Amino acid sequence: MCPLYPVHLVLMYGALLVGVWMAGLGTVMAAASEVSLLKVRLHVNDTPVDTLDIKEGEEKMVTFYLDDLPIQAAGDILLKDENNDHLNHIEVKPERIPLTALEKEEPDSPSPSGSFNVSGKFLGFTRVRLVLSDGNDQELMASEPVQVKVQRGKRVLDKIFIHVIILLVIVAYINMGCAIDLKVIKETLRRPVAPAIGLASQYLFMPIVSYVIGYGLFSDYPSMWLGLFLTGCSPGGGGSNMWTYILGGSLDLSVTMTFVSTVGAFAALPIWVFSLARTIFNDGQFNKLPFKNIAMLIIGLVVPLSIGLLIKWKSERVALMLKRLLKPFSIIFIVFIMTFGVYANYYIFAFFDWKVAVAGLLLPWLGFVFGAVMALMCRRSMEEIIAISIETGIQNTGIAIGILKVALGDFAPLGDIAMVIPVAVATMTPIPLTVAYIFKRVQECRGKTKTLKFDIPFDDNDNHTLASSTSPLNKSPSDFCGPIAA
Repeated sequence: MCPLYPVHLVLMYGALLVGVWMAGLGTVMAAASEVSLLKVRLHVNDTPVDTLDIKEGEEKMVTFYLDDLPIQAAGDILLKDENNDHLNHIEVKPERIPLTALEKEEPDSPSPSGSFNVSGKFLGFTRVRLVLSDGNDQELMASEPVQVKVQRGKRVLDKIFIHVIILLVIVAYINMGCAIDLKVIKETLRRPVAPAIGLASQYLFMPIVSYVIGYGLFSDYPSMWLGLFLTGCSPGGGGSNMWTYILGGSLDLSVTMTFVSTVGAFAALPIWVFSLARTIFNDGQFNKLPFKNIAMLIIGLVVPLSIGLLIKWKSERVALMLKRLLKPFSIIFIVFIMTFGVYANYYIFAFFDWKVAVAGLLLPWLGFVFGAVMALMCRRSMEEIIAISIETGIQNTGIAIGILKVALGDFAPLGDIAMVIPVAVATMTPIPLTVAYIFKRVQECRGKTKTLKFDIPFDDNDNHTLASSTSPLNKSPSDFCGPIAA
């Protein structure tokens, strides 16, 4: 027999009663602290809305109606911006509306109404909740959160950037037309081993690697994953031609590959998009691919090059002068992209994290390495290796941005946010190329001999009549060692 008998029975039942009492008290306190639901109807321009859709820089007046509000209710209506990413997407004014300031639809109507203004500040998603307080910030009733979508507005800076880029690209391709050799291009097309290596790297390796990287980094963010995949599926960009020329690669091969890859995008792009894009974002609209934009890229490539070739045919001296300007002009173009271009797309830094940085670095860098390895395995010349490597790694991010806007149009501003990936890729791509150019210049400076040299104002590869001239500029210093007649 228990030595505490019958005291242990009292202790057991007492403990049971205390547990039941504590549980009941917790339930009562939770019920007492729970905020009642505030029923709210929203109208914009006398039209009922469930979500608020606004653009950056735009302001809308929202009218709200409070249904089933207790007659004895007193205090204020608080307008709270519930933001999860700590970005200032909207501005709400006023933030506090006294109940005494609300109007009623009819004298006997139980639905007071009021209004507030919402201004779009920065693209993204946020929520607004209407809260009834007792005047001392103690919440009594709260509405369901109202979803707010802030879309990217049209900026003058964006228009300036686009128009300047178009102008620079046209001028650059005219200069390239003066520098390329049609005979070399025809020979390249007759024996398309080098272009085939570049196109295989670009249209087989890049889409697959972008899909795999996106799965590893953005499996929880399908829009970002889609942005990376579409960037990998895009054809080569025009900047590849300028980088190839600056780094001493084959400009003829680079221009040929850019043209062929852009034409090939009419077939390759739909195949990849319809095959894998829906596995990333099933609800996207992928039926309207930007074929018009691709066609404009081809026209923007062929027409300026034709003008340059025409100049070369009519005046070789003018063509040589424009060719000499191609390298400094290309450097100006690249510096403009890396400075003003980054500034024009400053919004990406708000969404910039380590995953975006890794994606922006890996995609082009792996393209450079894979293109170079494939070209080396096929025993191509150094000039062709440089061209194939650069053409594989540089993508036309404008095509990816165009597809994102259409595919995610029903989920705006998700498309604008996903654009962070192609913009990040375009921003990160010049980094290794710039390092390579600096290394190349350092090597050239170190390799210079102390022997006196006379330079003529033409490239070494130019077949100019001065090359076979008897001008003193072409004579070696030993030619001047003889006695000078008086």
